[in-house]
Amino acid sequence: MNLFKSKIAKFLVKLIISLTFIAWLILKINWQDVLTHCRQLTVVSIVVYLVILLIGMVISAYKWQLLAEFKGFNYSLKKYFQLYLTGTFLNNFFPSFIGGDTYRAYQLGKKNGRYVSATASVVMDRVTGLLGAMILAVFFAAFNWKVVAAHRVLVIIIGIVILVLMGLFVGELIANLPIWKKLSRFIPKKVSEVIKDFAQYQGSNVFSRSIAIGVLYSFVGLACVNYALFWALGIKIGILNYLTVIFLISIVSSIPVSVNNLGIKEWAYVTFFGFFGVASSAVVTVALVSRILQMLVSFAALPMYLNSRKNIDK
Repeated sequence: MNLFKSKIAKFLVKLIISLTFIAWLILKINWQDVLTHCRQLTVVSIVVYLVILLIGMVISAYKWQLLAEFKGFNYSLKKYFQLYLTGTFLNNFFPSFIGGDTYRAYQLGKKNGRYVSATASVVMDRVTGLLGAMILAVFFAAFNWKVVAAHRVLVIIIGIVILVLMGLFVGELIANLPIWKKLSRFIPKKVSEVIKDFAQYQGSNVFSRSIAIGVLYSFVGLACVNYALFWALGIKIGILNYLTVIFLISIVSSIPVSVNNLGIKEWAYVTFFGFFGVASSAVVTVALVSRILQMLVSFAALPMYLNSRKNIDK
């Protein structure tokens, strides 16, 4: 009961943060301009966006398949894509602790009751996706450092990203030291099992491959798909400047301080692209249209979700 109350309290805090940012957007943005931008979208531009979006989803599903197969789960790419899409669908309506990731882990592990390994694959899928965005963020920031250095916020975020990447590297070294085995004796059994499952990925070929695929997904599923909307709306920004901040926006948006990054994502678009003189109404249009189109695509998973619910009820 205390755990449930704690989760509810966290959700309420996230909701307040989301509502705060949404209120800021309502006051900040000229919504008449947003409507004007929306009218510029054509059927062709929307189709281009959706095609790139689906390609990105397939790449992400394939990455999860590799991570799950490493744990002994053998399903088709189609199965992982369906679960990935259904998870995306659920994230539209539920907070993270009962949302898409929990669903994916449950559906993957329910056949043999291997929920810990299934959860490890889902979490590692998230981790490698985030690492892919981080690597690209640092890469393009290095190529565009003069511009980055002119904005303290960008410097701070890039610095944090670099520290996180270094911390993961150091953590992997420590996990391989003999002292870790001694420390693991003082860790609760269930926690130790989860850590053990994660540790199996470190240093493996599948882990490095997944990070590489995470980089590919970030470039296609984040950069290219959103640039399709920039192109459709005629938003002018240098490609290097665009690539310098789009991955940082993804990283900031992934910080779990709001409900499904509502408000945070739009704020990041306005703030980061604002450094390059891009109109707030234009980038908010991109953020909102991408959110709506992704939500509509995820609705294709509704029949699969309802079917899984029927199987549970039986």
